Amino acid sequence: MSSFEFLSVLISVVVGLGIANLLTGLGRLLQRHREVRVSLAFLVWTLFVFMFHVVYWWTIVFGWQEWQNWNLLVFLFVLTYGILLFLLSVILFPVDMPANWDPHTHFIDLRRWFFGIFVALIVVEALDSYLKNHLAQFSLPYYGMLALWFACAVAGWMSESRRTQAVASLVVLGSMIAWVSYQLRDLEWSLS
Repeated sequence: MSSFEFLSVLISVVVGLGIANLLTGLGRLLQRHREVRVSLAFLVWTLFVFMFHVVYWWTIVFGWQEWQNWNLLVFLFVLTYGILLFLLSVILFPVDMPANWDPHTHFIDLRRWFFGIFVALIVVEALDSYLKNHLAQFSLPYYGMLALWFACAVAGWMSESRRTQAVASLVVLGSMIAWVSYQLRDLEWSLS
């Protein structure tokens, strides 16, 4: 086994835990569908965080496998990316979900943590692309997406408005879908 294969196992576990937390939370919501009122923003952020977990795992497996200079700092950096995603999943769906749990109120109460971690994730994403020498390849659309995410994170951090939260979540999810679709034009990235 190569160094990367050993390291990717731990990263896959962290990603798997994040996805499991999201799916478990959604399952609990389905079980309580008559008692719980779910906001659009909450559902969209959940979908975005799920999609980000999947894209992160894919890019780790295929984006870092050729990396030759593994050391503790690079590994901790890559692991930090997964940890931040996992924390977003835990903020969305707490381990103990009380019977009278309101997802929107819960999200608004923890929005500053959520968006603070999201901003840290944006920074880590940019550093990840820099380390893999992808910044020149990604160019303007990539920078635009990160700037848009940052603006939405600031708006979400500052506002308790359902409308602002919904618009921010839809813009971020839409840009993620557009970016992944844009990247799918490169068959090496999507099918290798």
